Amino acid sequence: MTASQKSRIAKIGIGILVALLVAGVAAHLWLTQRVKSILSEEIPAHIHLNYEGLTTNVFLGNIKLKNVKVQDSTTSFHLKAETVSLSGLKYLPLLQKGNITISEFLVESPQVTYQKKKTEHDSITSSQNQREPKNINIQNFRIHNGQLKLLQPDSDSTLAQLEGVEVLVTDIIHSAEIASQSLPFTFGEYEIETQKGYYDLGPLEDLQWQSAKLNTTEGSIQKLQLHTKYSWEELSKKLAVEHDHYNLVIDSVLLKQPDFGMTDHSPKFHLEALELHHPIFEVYRDKLLPDDTTHKKLYNQALRDLDFDLLVNTIHISEGMVAYEERLEADVEPESLRFTDISATIRNLHSKGSGMVSVAAQSQLMGDGQLTLDWSFDPQSQSNDFLASGSLKQFRTENISPFLRTNLGAEVKGTIDQMYFTISGNETESQGDMKMAYDQFEFVVLKKDKLGVNKLLTALVNIFAKESSKADRDGFRHGDFKVKRQPDKSFFNYLWLNVKSGLVDTMTGKGKQRKK
Repeated sequence: MTASQKSRIAKIGIGILVALLVAGVAAHLWLTQRVKSILSEEIPAHIHLNYEGLTTNVFLGNIKLKNVKVQDSTTSFHLKAETVSLSGLKYLPLLQKGNITISEFLVESPQVTYQKKKTEHDSITSSQNQREPKNINIQNFRIHNGQLKLLQPDSDSTLAQLEGVEVLVTDIIHSAEIASQSLPFTFGEYEIETQKGYYDLGPLEDLQWQSAKLNTTEGSIQKLQLHTKYSWEELSKKLAVEHDHYNLVIDSVLLKQPDFGMTDHSPKFHLEALELHHPIFEVYRDKLLPDDTTHKKLYNQALRDLDFDLLVNTIHISEGMVAYEERLEADVEPESLRFTDISATIRNLHSKGSGMVSVAAQSQLMGDGQLTLDWSFDPQSQSNDFLASGSLKQFRTENISPFLRTNLGAEVKGTIDQMYFTISGNETESQGDMKMAYDQFEFVVLKKDKLGVNKLLTALVNIFAKESSKADRDGFRHGDFKVKRQPDKSFFNYLWLNVKSGLVDTMTGKGKQRKK
């Protein structure tokens, strides 16, 4: 090859390189200007976007905005982010049909505040949304180190707050075919993780958690807490009628196979299994306040009236504890009724489905006697039918005397060896039977000031019980009972009325099993 030929090839190569550089610079400038144009001209008027820097890479299809601020005037949506970037923009579908296909959309350290306003701007928003929707395909959507705050619609107080939000959603697709649906996009797999979280349940209670994770197959929540915002003394001052003071702490919550979304324009939430480990639930009730006389739904109706499709195949509760206190007198410190070592399994919990919901629970009453409860009901039963049965074994009654002393003005002695009961009922009435075997069982009726024994009433009660203490050959005394429901009381009050009626009839009745 001659020197002139080499020179010519070098010039051609340099020319091609210069042409490529010029084309690259031109393409870069075009892409930058095109992005600026889209951001300034094609964003709806009610959305205000500001950013401090824009960088692009035409060869890699990358676009990055720095120090981004977004505000939606119709909903009081505010977003601040360190960066918003997309990468792997595909030019061919964009140039051919205007479709947007990108490999990754990343939002770094966003701080989002949202407050829904009144709907006076809905007509403006809907008219703007009538333009032809574009097809959008995002292979990976990510949020790193986000913060979210939702404000109450009528004030600046916090409705919900999330910290340390990490999100990954794959295969997001928005198209004309699904643009009008309630959820206008489809997606593949997802992973969501948060650190501290808060949700305001209303004027009296809130919900908090230490951390939470959720993906397409499972989820978990650590240190979930539901509690009353005020001390019980402060709560009593704020109430016109009685309302329980709550403190619930659950060490961990596990969710398996979550499935949520929309079905026939209504929300659905399905789970294969839900596990609650070590829940501690403390309830305090101030009975010095006026009664709340509103109608209390039984669980059949409460589930049936839910405005979403709920289905949890199995719920497991382990190592639980429930403590209940009632304040009956201003100058008497209440004693607690405690259920410890609670384990329970709830099956087929549903709101729109079919079949019976069943509950099987075991616990220790006051840390001593073995207590069981089996309970079933159909949410679709309009009469709110239910069936419950239970047992109590080897219970030393002195353990419950402090609670009975403050709540019923009585004490008990002796041991309940075995007690069994069955209850069937509905919205208005119930009936059942009980049998019990006990040893040296005795009531002690206290004086009104609870500082001494009412010897006369104590003697009468125990003589009456002993005179009718005939038992069957297995040592059981039998009783039957019927109860009218108090519709302004809860299901568990209804259950207690049945058990109490059964105890009275078993101890003071004829003792023998009645012929059916």
